[in-house]
Parts: sequence; structure tokens; C-alpha cells
Amino acid sequence: MGEFTYPEVILVAEDEPDTRTYIQHVLQSAGFHVELVADGEMAMARMADDVLVALVDLMMPKASGLDCLQYARKNYPDIPIIMMSAVSTIDEAVHAMREGAFHYINKPFQRDDLLAHLRQAIRSVQLARDNRMLRHAISLPFQAMSMVGHSGLIATLREQLSRVAFLDETVLITGESGTGKTTVARLIHQAGPRANEPFVAVSCASMPRDLIEAELFGHERGAFTGAVATRLGRAEMADKGTLFLDEIGDMPLELQPKLLTFLEDHLVQRIGGKSPRHVNVRVIAATHQDLPALCAQRLFREDLYYRLNVLPLPVPSLGERKKDIPLLANDILARIAERRHVSPLRMSDDAVQMLCAHDWPGNIRELSNVLARASAFCQGASIQAGDLEFLSSTRKFYEAAQVALSPARQTLKDLECQAVRDALQACSGNKAAAARQLGISEKTIHNMIKRFGLNEHP
Repeated sequence: MGEFTYPEVILVAEDEPDTRTYIQHVLQSAGFHVELVADGEMAMARMADDVLVALVDLMMPKASGLDCLQYARKNYPDIPIIMMSAVSTIDEAVHAMREGAFHYINKPFQRDDLLAHLRQAIRSVQLARDNRMLRHAISLPFQAMSMVGHSGLIATLREQLSRVAFLDETVLITGESGTGKTTVARLIHQAGPRANEPFVAVSCASMPRDLIEAELFGHERGAFTGAVATRLGRAEMADKGTLFLDEIGDMPLELQPKLLTFLEDHLVQRIGGKSPRHVNVRVIAATHQDLPALCAQRLFREDLYYRLNVLPLPVPSLGERKKDIPLLANDILARIAERRHVSPLRMSDDAVQMLCAHDWPGNIRELSNVLARASAFCQGASIQAGDLEFLSSTRKFYEAAQVALSPARQTLKDLECQAVRDALQACSGNKAAAARQLGISEKTIHNMIKRFGLNEHP
């Protein structure tokens, strides 16, 4: 794996040039990224979320070290501040610590002492981040709105969910964006024997490509530039609980072999680590993409797909379960009212009919947004059809976006669907002729017509 760095820097605020140069040399030789400023005003102006630790001189022009400390505590409380002084007294040190300084060191200081205090501060930052991440992962609010409904499809999903919840094999949840795949994953976790253990999610789509391995499997201190402290990966955080790999279709191809190995033996090898660690996790993956098609394009490993697809769980789109829309709408409105501390709004019959007539390309997520908007601007105690007039413009916008979308940005499923539709139209609905035109078998085109929900006689 190529070397990569974290964006965090060590901020050094020191007005004495020789001392500033010495600190820079010590920190850079130890592998840290360093930024230097020469007075208190510059130090406060440079404070930002990418500052890992700040080394601040007590006596500086324009603003003192205590001014910088107070500013940081108010605006960037997660940044540890190490105060430095050449003429310190016990009273100054006590005052700085009371104001929230992480540590107070006297100049001149030894290289090893400076690095020891700095690494101690970094460990505290990393521990706080990991604890906050784990608390967030465990305490995510549970929403079961995607399981509301009486349609046959949702009843089948409930039955399948109850069957897989108490099994320990890997689950692959598939479905369009916005259908509630994450909610289904949490339902599986909460309905099973690991309910009281962590539920830790990893978004393979939103995480930076060059950091995903470190986030998933962790790293040892010194494993790469910027790895100034050992850090647990999400897989270790999920020990005894559930590891949820969201949008698994976006997992970088070069990382897929390591993920496959992990799924087979549940051993975690931190970056820079010498010995693997066993973790006891239940893995759930989800994707809106067509993984078999990605495998055919060599964009996803076929062996990884089979390892993930042990217990497949397809989630229906909202367009496939429109009879559930009235129940879903009432459930969503109740949640909105609870969040806003008001009484729930009702839906008029005309408004319900408008919701049921909409195509819902964004599924439950779109329905939630539509109802949040309508409930914010409606007059009275119920949502009327007039409060949903913007739905028609939403549909037109979506259709225009689909037409304007370039092939390079369309999914493989979209391109396949359009190709089959065009071939059927060109061949006047003759499936055998359309299959020959596409260079596929008749059985394949029958399956694609069924999978894409196409009209067999255009």
C-alpha cells in the first residue's frame, strides 16, 4: 500500500526565531506536519479543525498564550494546548492548567520530553475521537419507518428479517437508494443476540479512498506519515457486535482482497501491525448497485460477492409498495411532530391520492423530505392537495435530470435497461430479434425484461 498522510498539523506559536526553528526540526524529524506562527494573533487566526495539537508560548506579542488558550477552549475545545514558557512560575502553570491547558512545559526543554508530552496529547485526542465515534455508532436513533405497511412485499421482508436476525452469517441488503437499507441493517442487529453490543457503520462511498483501510482495520503508531498514535479500526470497535458495510459496491478494488480475507477468518491486521487480532463480529453489507454486473465488468471481485451474498435480503422500492404510502405518511408525520413538539398533522384524501400517484424515485427518503416540507408550510391541522403541488415540478425535474444525465454518470443498470428498451422498440417487441441485436440469449433478455419491469410489447 502506498504512503498516505493525515491532514492534521501541529501548530507551533513561538515568537523567538531560534526556539521556533528548533521545535520545527524536532517535530518534523519525528514525522509530524508542522505549521509555525510568530505571535498570538496569528495563532488564533490559524486555529482550525485540522490542528491536532497546539504548542503555544506564554509570552508573545499582539496576544498572549493565555489569550490563545481561552480562544481555543471557546472555539476549538478538542485541540489540546501545551503551554511553553522560559520564565514560568508555579502560579502561571497553575493558572494555565485551570484555564484548560493540556500541559505546561518550561524552556529550554529536551527533545524527548517535548515529544513525550506531544504524543500524550495526541493519544488523548485519538481516544476521545474513538470514544465519540463508538458512542455515536451505538446511540444512532432507531427508525423503523421502512417496515411500516401491509403489502405483501413488506410482509415478506419482515419474515426474511426474522429468519436472518438470529443467524450469524453475512447478510447482503440490496435495494434502491432511499429504501431504508440502513434501517433494515439496524433491525437485524437489534432483533438478534448482539443487540446490546456495538453497531458500527462504515460508509464505503463517503470515506476517502486512501483512508478507508486505516478506518476499517486501524493502524499502529508510525505505520505511515501522520500515524502518530495507534488507532483502532471500525472492525475492532464492532467486536462482539455488528459491522455494517454500507455501499459495499464502492469498496476500492485494491482493498477487496483484504476484506475477503477478513470475512473468511475475522482476523484484523492493523496497518503497520505485526500480529493479527481476532474479532467476533457479525457482518452486514448493503448496496444499491448491481454487484453481479460489476463483477462482469471486473469492477468487483466475484469471490467477494459470493462471500457477502450468503443471506441476500432485497428491500423493495416505494414504487413497488404504493399501498403502504398512507401508513408510511402517517408514521413519518408522527415522527416529524414528535421532533417539532407539536401535534401530528393529518392527510386529506386528495393529498393521499397525490402521494400514491407519485413515482417516488427517491423512495422513503424522498417521501420524508416531501412531508417535512409540506408540514412546514401547510395551513391548518391537515395537509391538503395544494400543499403538495410542488410534487409535479419535482417529477419534471427528475425526468429532465434523467434525460440530461450523461452515460458516464449513469449506473450500469440504467444503461442496460435503456439498451433493452431501445432494442425492443426497434424490433417491435420481438424479444428473439432484440436478443440477437444485443448479442444475448433469449433467456437473458426475458430475465432483464422482468428485472427492469419493462413492458414486453412497447
